[in-house]
Amino acid sequence: MLQGTKTHSDINRHSKVVNLFSLVGMSITGGLGTISLVAGDLLLGLCLVGASLVYILAYCIHRKTGDARLPSAIIVYSLYALMIYLVYSGGVENTGPLWIFTVSPVSLIIHGLRRGLIEISLFLAIMALILFAPADLLSSANYAYVFKLRLIYAFITVTFLSAIYEHAREQSFKDTLVLSKQYEQLAYTDQLTQLSNRRGALNKLEMERSRIARNKEPLSVILCDVDHFKRVNDRYGHNAGDAVLVRIGEIFTRLIREQDTVARWGGEEFLFILPQTPARNAAVLSQKIQQTLAGELIEFEGNGIAITVSMGIEQMDANQAIDEVINHADKHLYEAKNAGRNRTFPTFQTIQAIQNKA
Repeated sequence: MLQGTKTHSDINRHSKVVNLFSLVGMSITGGLGTISLVAGDLLLGLCLVGASLVYILAYCIHRKTGDARLPSAIIVYSLYALMIYLVYSGGVENTGPLWIFTVSPVSLIIHGLRRGLIEISLFLAIMALILFAPADLLSSANYAYVFKLRLIYAFITVTFLSAIYEHAREQSFKDTLVLSKQYEQLAYTDQLTQLSNRRGALNKLEMERSRIARNKEPLSVILCDVDHFKRVNDRYGHNAGDAVLVRIGEIFTRLIREQDTVARWGGEEFLFILPQTPARNAAVLSQKIQQTLAGELIEFEGNGIAITVSMGIEQMDANQAIDEVINHADKHLYEAKNAGRNRTFPTFQTIQAIQNKA
């Protein structure tokens, strides 16, 4: 498993794997245990049935708690214990060690590449100690020397192949996660200005609307339109218009706080989302923006292009729909444009007068 960066889908996949191994382990060990008991091999039968009960326990814990960590540990370490016993005892006619090949894929899939390889290495050391210790010292089964060597070689080979697969799976998951984040960023970012786009702004407004409903803190939006932008395109060309939008976006980003958001709302319109900001403070920001633009000439191919903006402010209420807030800001924007452009409506004085009356 990826350490520290598990996504919801990866956690779900892990949970499904744990459930699957629990059920499969329960079925196989329960069936083999029953067969051993019927055949009269009491000790082996009880060990297998006990392992089956352990897998049932892991399944029940996971179903009850939804947490896969403890069930994962139960599954893996009970499997190791069972395999060590089978290597020690020989199982049925010394075929017990053949089951050790289940260890590598199970450990790597459940615990991931790094932790899985550490556990497998410890298991391999214990198994080698049992197999190659002096006769009858650590093992009750007799294996041919060639069988022991080939068992070890085959186990290492299966582990190597399983590790390659798990490494490829983890790398594929990381690559997919990176691509997913990139696509998500593209979906919420305006490709020209690298600001949030309309979708990103709406998503931010939804989150902020939930926050102000909980915390009762003010939030204001400013809808901003570049004055006479069509004249820029007509006189200098659309590349100049793009350069103006990019530069304006940079200026806006420089003037806002870290918690604020400025988005390209569409065309030459920008939307400011200002958390913890009453309308009068938004009006102060609008004045700062207009003062900054007044002293700025945007350079394009030797031309200095002067830009002004008109802005409409609306303070958001927790009970208001987002569309309603935007429509009010848009209405104020057009009042500013109709009043001669290069201004904000309502003005700081108007907002202050309204609040004083309230």
